[in-house]
Amino acid sequence: MIALFVAVTLLPVAVVFWKKVKKQPRKYSSADALKSFDYFFPATSAERRWFVFLCVTAGICEEILFRGFLLQYLHVFPWTLNLTLALLIAAVIFGLNHLYGGVGGVVGGAVAGVLLGLLFVLTGNLLLPMVLHAAMDLCKLVILRPPNSQTAT
Repeated sequence: MIALFVAVTLLPVAVVFWKKVKKQPRKYSSADALKSFDYFFPATSAERRWFVFLCVTAGICEEILFRGFLLQYLHVFPWTLNLTLALLIAAVIFGLNHLYGGVGGVVGGAVAGVLLGLLFVLTGNLLLPMVLHAAMDLCKLVILRPPNSQTAT
């Protein structure tokens, strides 16, 4: 399961790398699908550098909050829900925190929340979910168009 999760997370990076090796131009069709989020994603080189920092800190902080704290809070004390129910509730709350992405953002966030929660439960450690969460966020930089020379700073 961990290998599959890592493979799916790193798939966009592998595609970009393969196109560079084959010297094929990128079409950015995924970037076009994200057009409605232009206000949200970085447009300049400086913003892209800050976005890397944002992705890493989001991976760390959200995993501590949703897997480290909320899952424990729901499962152990004070609610004492069974682990499966606690994991699902934490994942739904995690998904709702991605409401800015619309219904797809909520559903994708909830699915990612379940998978990251399972990784935490299976490994007993937050490090792998933190790294994979940051990697999933960083993959957005790979599929987005690089800034053009006029906006680069």
